This record gives sequence, structure tokens and C-alpha cells, in this order.
Amino acid sequence: MLGRTILASLTPHPMFADRLNKMQPSGIRRIFELAATIEDPINLSIGQAHFDPPEVLVEAACRAIRAGHNRYTVTQGLPELNERIIAQESQRYGHSPEASLVTSGVSGGILLSFLALLDAGDEILLPDPGFMMYAQLAQLCGATVKYYNLYPEWRIDPSEIEALTNDATKVIFLNSPSNPTGGVLDSGAVAAVAQIAARSGAYIISDEIYDAFVYDQELASPVGQHERVLRLSGFSKTYGIPGWRLGYATGPASLLDVMKTLQQFSFVCAPAPFQVAVAEVAFDLDMSDQIAAYKGKRDRLVAALPPAYELVAPGGSFYAFPKLPPEVSETDFIDAALANKLLVVPGSAFSRRDSHFRISFAASDEDLGRGIRTLGEILGQMT
Repeated sequence: MLGRTILASLTPHPMFADRLNKMQPSGIRRIFELAATIEDPINLSIGQAHFDPPEVLVEAACRAIRAGHNRYTVTQGLPELNERIIAQESQRYGHSPEASLVTSGVSGGILLSFLALLDAGDEILLPDPGFMMYAQLAQLCGATVKYYNLYPEWRIDPSEIEALTNDATKVIFLNSPSNPTGGVLDSGAVAAVAQIAARSGAYIISDEIYDAFVYDQELASPVGQHERVLRLSGFSKTYGIPGWRLGYATGPASLLDVMKTLQQFSFVCAPAPFQVAVAEVAFDLDMSDQIAAYKGKRDRLVAALPPAYELVAPGGSFYAFPKLPPEVSETDFIDAALANKLLVVPGSAFSRRDSHFRISFAASDEDLGRGIRTLGEILGQMT
């Protein structure tokens, strides 16, 4: 069945590296590929803004290409772009980071930071549920993954973080707003985690790529609350440019310097013309209309799905993580969704549990409405 195919594990070839033994293909990418084979799918699976980038940003990129900005930049990224990143973070959090590094998306920042910090035997604390890349890359580095629980309200219990932390803990990883839940961490929990990290000497890596998509409260960040905080963010989600592969990391200069060296021998640098365009115009763009539209889509889901599907209202990002009815299995649900041309992501792609599924409401109002109707029809077919 297609549901089981999406959830299948990778079977490494015996000639391939042993590090692949714990790696699994991305269920999200499998669905992305599947979408191309379905006529008129209801695609609520992929985590990218559905709006086009602002025309002024597109024109700035075209000007940069025509002006010859098509060669390598310095590995750390254009100085003018890093200056704007640092200025923005200083204004937002009241704390100026020591350094900034432009990365090839936040994915690139995650890989570089894990390579810089994690050895075999080191431990990293990751959220459950959480984006599947975190565990895959940590294990690729030989680290031991320990999970802290976010169920059922998508909140951190600092006492659990305290209990999981020991001398081997190298990284406490935060993601807020969350992929896949849309949860936004409260300031008290973030401050408590910062204090735990400070006492233990662990680094905090805070993935804040969805920082523009916060609907009901101010975003709480560990920035400025502990000297070993690496903040990851970028431009893909906010401006509708995921294919441009532009992220950044800010934090301790010593760590950013090591990550820069690693980038020299891997990504080399982020795409030059897009760096020029973002530095020129992105920081002055007003995306409030797009954010408000996504809040409206969030509200529509929250009003429509319960009580058939339990749903904690997502406070940020553009994801919802509804709970399946207890009598419905994940594989049967995914098969039913695919039979109805509905593309969502099974919760087990993000979690040790298989009780939920992820919806991306980064979709047109028409597709969102079709998806809501289809979710209701699926339960009628299965129960």
C-alpha cells in the first residue's frame, strides 16, 4: 500500500558507509515526488509558503545576475548581508551576536553546527515531535539522541530537560515556532532551558526559521540568555524563496569560525546573486499581509477540524498537527488520504508516536477548503 511505502525505511547497500544504517528517507520528500504523479492533488504536505516572492525582491535578484554577481562570495557571506542580519537580531532581541554566517538554508546551518559540535558519545536533546532532519543528522555525526516530550500541548517541561541533561550533553535543541506542530515555546520555559544549559555547559541551538509566523504572542528566544546559543534562521519561509537556499547562523564567534571552515569544504558559500538581492531589499519589505493571511488559514483549520480531529491551535509556523481518532491507524489513514488525492504527512515521520499527522496550511484557500472537506469524508469512510 502507498501508506506503507511512504513510511518504509532505507535499506543501505552493504558497500555503503555504516553511518547510513540509521538513516531513513524523508517521508515528506516521498510525498513531494508522489504529488507529481497525481492529477489535481490536494497538497497540504510541503512546508513552503505558497505565495510568490515580492516582485521587488525578484527584480533585485535579476539585477544582481545581470550585474555579474554570479561568482563565489566569501564563505561567510557578503559583509553587507551579515551586517543587516546582526542589526535585525540586535533590534529584535536586544542582544547583538558576536558573529553571523550566511548558510545554504537552515538545513546547511544545522549540518554545519552538528559537525562542529557533535562527536561519537556526545548527547543531543531533541524535541518529540520534531523535524526529522535533526535526528538523522545527529546520528550521522555519531551522537546519541535523547528526546524530550512535547505532547500533548507542544510545551517543554524544564524538569524533564534537567533530568535528561548530564556531562555528556553537548546540545539542547529548540525549535519554535515548531515544525511539525506549530507550537510556540513560552518565555518561562525558554529561560529555564537557558539556565540548565548554562549550568551544564551545553550549547543551545535554536531553529527559528518560522520566526515571522507567530500569531498570538511574542516569540521567546534563548538569544542573550546564555553565552552558548546558536540561532538559526533564514529567508526562505518569510519571503517565499525556499529555492534560493539562504539561511544564516548567529552566535559565538568561536563556533561560527569553525562552521565557516566546514562550509569552505562543503557548501563553499550561499548563492551569490540571491545574497545581493536579500541584502538590498528584503529587510525593508513588509510581509504583514501574508502573515495575516496565514493566521486566517490557521483559524479556519482550528474552527473546522475538531471534534472529529483533536487539534491544539498552532501558535506559529504554517503547520497543524491534528490527532487521529484512536480507532484509526496511521497507515490506513494515509492510504485513505492518498485514495482521495489528499497529501498530508504521517506523524511518525516526526515522532516516535504514530497518533497524529501534519497539515501544511501554506496553501490556497481553495485547496485548504478541499482538504478540510476531504478530511471529514475520510473519517466517514473509515469509521
